[in-house]
Amino acid sequence: MTFEIKSKTAKAVLGLNGAMLNSLKKDGIEYLWQGDPEYWANQAPVCFPIVGVLFDNKGVAFGKECNMKRHGVARISPFEVFERHANSITFIQRSSEETKKAFPFDYELKIKYTIVGDTVTNEYIVTNTGDGKLPFAIGGHPAFNCPLCEGETFEDYKVVFDKTMTKRVLRPDHITGLIDTNVRFDALDNSDTLAMSHDLFEEKDSMIFDNIESKCATLIGKCGRGVKIEYQDMANLLIWSAVGEPDFIAIEPWTGISTCLDETEVIENKRGMTILEPDETAEFKFKITMI
Repeated sequence: MTFEIKSKTAKAVLGLNGAMLNSLKKDGIEYLWQGDPEYWANQAPVCFPIVGVLFDNKGVAFGKECNMKRHGVARISPFEVFERHANSITFIQRSSEETKKAFPFDYELKIKYTIVGDTVTNEYIVTNTGDGKLPFAIGGHPAFNCPLCEGETFEDYKVVFDKTMTKRVLRPDHITGLIDTNVRFDALDNSDTLAMSHDLFEEKDSMIFDNIESKCATLIGKCGRGVKIEYQDMANLLIWSAVGEPDFIAIEPWTGISTCLDETEVIENKRGMTILEPDETAEFKFKITMI
């Protein structure tokens, strides 16, 4: 089941399955990757209560054993519609016996999408409904069509940040998804612009801008179309595309990052984890603007 929200200039389609974006359109142009099993069948999953992977999909959180595959349980568990308006919709997922088999904690996750003009705000609202501490990380994983205009190529695009970038990036292992924090890679050398190339992703996985100072990144092509991502609430930004030269770029604002080799299996001690006390709520959001 899908739901449409719209403004005077643009519209978004949201799916109940995964409570994720299925379409972003402006001027008849589809901005969101529509999925292709040959490369990556997904579109914009929400990562919760982990982003990336655990060691062998296993961990321990406040003494409780967890068994979660990549990006956690939210994207593969049922949501309901909590509230709906012409330009916004809120989905809700409550912990269940099924989610507790993988992540034995009580929580309530609301995902709200609001469209104003050409901008869609993605908002995550997490509440601890249990009687103990709740550890989590959360993030978006939207992928965008690249190129957007006829006659363009993938290499005609670039990501432009709102600040000069001087820090070398982390890159997870292609197979395990784990990160060696002792090894960093050049991406931008005192520049605010990263030119897109399929070669960037053929040998290495995503580029992880951890503890990023920039809070706005714009994917833009030579025809002037693209997307601007604003992520003031998120500490990290990932840029990724799949191997095999698909026509998409994912720009992913995350509160945490995937498991690092210098960490243990203890989930609450991982980088970027948020810890909520009983009845406490945390909110995070980022914006996607179609250009």
